[in-house]
Amino acid sequence: MKNTICFLLLLASMAVKAQTKSYNNESISWNHSWIVKSTPAQNLPNVLLIGDSHVERYYPVVNNLLKDIAVVSKITTSLSMGDVTFMPQLEGLLAGHKFDYIFFNNGLHGVLFTPSEYAADISKVYKLLTKNNPSVKFVWANTTARRVPNKLDSFDAYHTDVIERNKYVSDFCNKKGIPVLDFFGLTVNDKSLFTGDGIHVNELGVAAQAKLIAEVVK
Repeated sequence: MKNTICFLLLLASMAVKAQTKSYNNESISWNHSWIVKSTPAQNLPNVLLIGDSHVERYYPVVNNLLKDIAVVSKITTSLSMGDVTFMPQLEGLLAGHKFDYIFFNNGLHGVLFTPSEYAADISKVYKLLTKNNPSVKFVWANTTARRVPNKLDSFDAYHTDVIERNKYVSDFCNKKGIPVLDFFGLTVNDKSLFTGDGIHVNELGVAAQAKLIAEVVK
């Protein structure tokens, strides 16, 4: 009986730790969705951008580049793959909607998750996002480089995890034949694309990211 109680206490302790980690210890959690459908009169492809604050920034630019070419929606969030609330939120937002293109960009948040923990959800996310439309044109945008705030010549401590996360994404996408937009390659050798915080890109960087996405649809 004593051994059983100890075992149950151990499981409870593990569950508490997992739950704490699932929220990434970030002080702010945010979500912003904007789902637009092409009307029969428009008869345009439906494009969905999913990701973090990078997507939030380049969404209006992509939307403008694809004006009269496609109808563009977005789901942006601070949640990382691995967070227990990430998949349910995505599933709820996607219910009843089909898209011709989905661009997925997730990897800067969730610093408490190891690269392998992050990678454990890659195939799950892909299955969820293609479930409603197996023929959807799915594109994965890998994660941008990370630099030290106001010392843009140097990469921050999390940069090596970004490299590993991108490697897992690349391996998965190569096996599935999924195109990858190389946002990391775009930013790793060009500090002039960054704002002072070392994480977000400036107007030039946003324009470059948006152009890569628009070229796929065009």
